[in-house]
Amino acid sequence: MNYATGRAIKIGDRVLADGMAGVVVCDFDHREFLDGHAGWDMPEAEMIGGGKLNSGVMIDTVEAGLVHYPEMTEGIVFIDS
Repeated sequence: MNYATGRAIKIGDRVLADGMAGVVVCDFDHREFLDGHAGWDMPEAEMIGGGKLNSGVMIDTVEAGLVHYPEMTEGIVFIDS
């Protein structure tokens, strides 16, 4: 997945996600996980409410905790890495 600028989203990036400060902890497209988050690597498991964690990114936000973005949205803005 890429930011709206075209830059690739990477684990460890600090971001604003829909106005919430956070860190990218999982990249499901490339099966990359920040230390301590490898347990989220379960692409075939059905999540509560439907859907699977086989695409997009997971961002650990200060305000809302873990938020999964299955596809790119302009609401994710790169701050620094």
